[in-house]
Amino acid sequence: MALPADIERYIQRTFPAAEQVTALDLIAEAVIHDGQPAGPRFMRCALIASRGTIPGLRCQLDQLKRDYRDVIVEGEYVPIAGNLVRIRNLNEPIQNEA
Repeated sequence: MALPADIERYIQRTFPAAEQVTALDLIAEAVIHDGQPAGPRFMRCALIASRGTIPGLRCQLDQLKRDYRDVIVEGEYVPIAGNLVRIRNLNEPIQNEA
């Protein structure tokens, strides 16, 4: 499956140049708990939650294989005053955030 353009752009501006090919390869191979390929939302969540590191991305992709809901929380939500608040909708393309 071809990666959405916003995902490729996010990797280019977030990961160090020497790690971009690795990040692209890892995200392209992402799967969920039942072995199905991860959809764009899951990929976006894993990338945001990785904070631009290969170890972080590997961790999120491993979690995606166990329970994709945890990856969604890490990518779309932040804790505010003891509650999880959704700050992103990663069903939509990633905007210009790093």
